[in-house]
Amino acid sequence: MRHEILTRKPLGNPRRHWKQDNFILSTFSISANNMRDAIENCAEAGFNLLELGWASHEQAEEALRLCEELGINLLFQDFSLFGGMQDNFLSKSRTCTDVRPVTNKIRLWKHVIGYYVWDEPYVEDQLAEARRLVDLFEQADPTRLPFTVAIPSYNKYYTWKNGEFPQYLERYITTINPPVLSLDFYPIHPEIYNEDVQLDTSYFWCDLGQMRKLARNHQLPLWFYYQGMNLLHYPRFTFPMIRMMMYAAAMYGAKGLQHYKAVDTVIDENGQKGPFFYEQQAIHREFRKLGNTLMALESVFVFHSSDLLPDCPYYENLRDDIKDSAILCDPLPKRTSAGELKDTYGNRYLLILNRDVERNADLQLPLKYESRIYEVSKENGRQSLLFDSINTIRLQLAPGDAVLYRLQPATSDAYTIEYRLEKN
Repeated sequence: MRHEILTRKPLGNPRRHWKQDNFILSTFSISANNMRDAIENCAEAGFNLLELGWASHEQAEEALRLCEELGINLLFQDFSLFGGMQDNFLSKSRTCTDVRPVTNKIRLWKHVIGYYVWDEPYVEDQLAEARRLVDLFEQADPTRLPFTVAIPSYNKYYTWKNGEFPQYLERYITTINPPVLSLDFYPIHPEIYNEDVQLDTSYFWCDLGQMRKLARNHQLPLWFYYQGMNLLHYPRFTFPMIRMMMYAAAMYGAKGLQHYKAVDTVIDENGQKGPFFYEQQAIHREFRKLGNTLMALESVFVFHSSDLLPDCPYYENLRDDIKDSAILCDPLPKRTSAGELKDTYGNRYLLILNRDVERNADLQLPLKYESRIYEVSKENGRQSLLFDSINTIRLQLAPGDAVLYRLQPATSDAYTIEYRLEKN
């Protein structure tokens, strides 16, 4: 069987300088009492980017030195120098007209990939200030990422129910013109989550769908903060919930998975290994192997079983019809989702997700044509031939788990694919 090596390009907003080379596995906050232990354990857990969300000036200074020493990438934030959070201007940014003192300092640290400029700006003066700072950082240090994240739909101003969230997200993009589109959504907490319903009725899917739509329209890489910790002490928070959210974002085309937040889950407040350390380490191994392929793929369709957001008016314009699929031909089984993806060469992929975080899924998915099926391995990232000619995919998935297949007509020549980054 022949093996094809195909090139992929760095991703990025075509109107901005910074470009993304590889799949991002990040964590929002590494602030801990012992920063060395926290950073070492986050690196051991498989994060390839650490963020300084809400870190103190002293913690930020220590993180700079430690990440350089340990060879770990860092997204730098220090509110005493620049930036803000939601509707708070937490720095001198109102009067800051020159960020070069910051960028001149950061240039000394080769493992800093960017600046965390603003956490969830959402009213006009914040959006304008975030744009001003993003422009200043890009002008002063164009090789690094000036990062911002949008606020999700459960804020008090722009929601699905009042009809304002899609307009907010569009305004966020057109005002700031961010290098990447990042959003967070944390759906599992006592006030709204129910084990019987799980995420079947959650606006989590509406936010992801709107992000995917706008990221495609504006040619932006999509990043997503998933819930990695037990907010407000839900009685039973399990790792399959985390896994399902990570694979759901990848199904929508995410090229960055951002964990909220490492402290209390992957690490404890002293930087030691936390309760989900080994599970997070294992799934990071999977995404490190799948990531090279995922970076080469564009989300074409996302299909869900009929039990997801039935009759939800906010999701109707975001819902893809399985009749349009080039691969699948029947409605999906209960709590099953499938993302249809493709590369620039026309190769088709299917990411199949078990949305049920409590039960295994035993699935049969009829196909539109006799197909040759390759699995993209979570162990080494390579493609292996599973079936030479089938018309129904049969598989089992653990709670919240997913699999990535490549499909081709059984009548065509068999070949495996490997992607390699090529820079201009």
